[in-house]
Amino acid sequence: MKSSERQLKSRGFLPESFNTETYKLNLSEKLDMLKSKEPVTRTLAARLLKNETKDTDTVDALICALLAEDKLYAKIEISEALISCGELAVSPLIRNLGKTGNNQHKIVPEKGFNKPGFPLPRDISARILSRMGQDALSRLVSFVKHADESQLSEAIDSIGFICFYNYNPEVFPVLKSIYIQNWENDLIKWKVIRACSGIPESLEFLKTERGTLKNASLRSEIDRSIKLVIKNRPEINCKIL
Repeated sequence: MKSSERQLKSRGFLPESFNTETYKLNLSEKLDMLKSKEPVTRTLAARLLKNETKDTDTVDALICALLAEDKLYAKIEISEALISCGELAVSPLIRNLGKTGNNQHKIVPEKGFNKPGFPLPRDISARILSRMGQDALSRLVSFVKHADESQLSEAIDSIGFICFYNYNPEVFPVLKSIYIQNWENDLIKWKVIRACSGIPESLEFLKTERGTLKNASLRSEIDRSIKLVIKNRPEINCKIL
């Protein structure tokens, strides 16, 4: 059923065609709008801030707004504004991994992801970092070497997403090291296996692990990663076990 205009407005929906040029506001006024009780006003504030000269105060305000936001369209617009901040927002977003939203994976799911691409991370900060692509990758790779479990899990999702669409052979040794260090943590191992789906250097590792793992969900994820590597890198002539 199509949502009514009132329902859309309650979720913070603002048409792309909405004319923002009539709002001659300074930075402080735009930041104040992020705290409005009206979802549409918060959406408008984030859209206006996309065209604002960025500084750390703006990034911090957007992240605070993101953490507090519970309306879909306002959250989307705030995310877009953070993406527009570029590298300035990378480190603050990394610090908030695992803290944005409550839809993160807590255990290895029994049902696999059957689409041919890489799943969009559930954690909102991880999702934004994924869309930042190469701008975020190097700091994410450095971060996972010392991250706690909840943040590590979400950072791996971002790394996997970025590498799936932007080939980077230097990431695999880091992911393999994380896998070994977290040998008794099936969730982290599952996240690493999934992240390897865009990294052809992981093929032999994945095949070896498939022969040793007893967890059916992990074995299934390995099968999927192997198939995706070979599909997306057809020059690799390798038999799937």
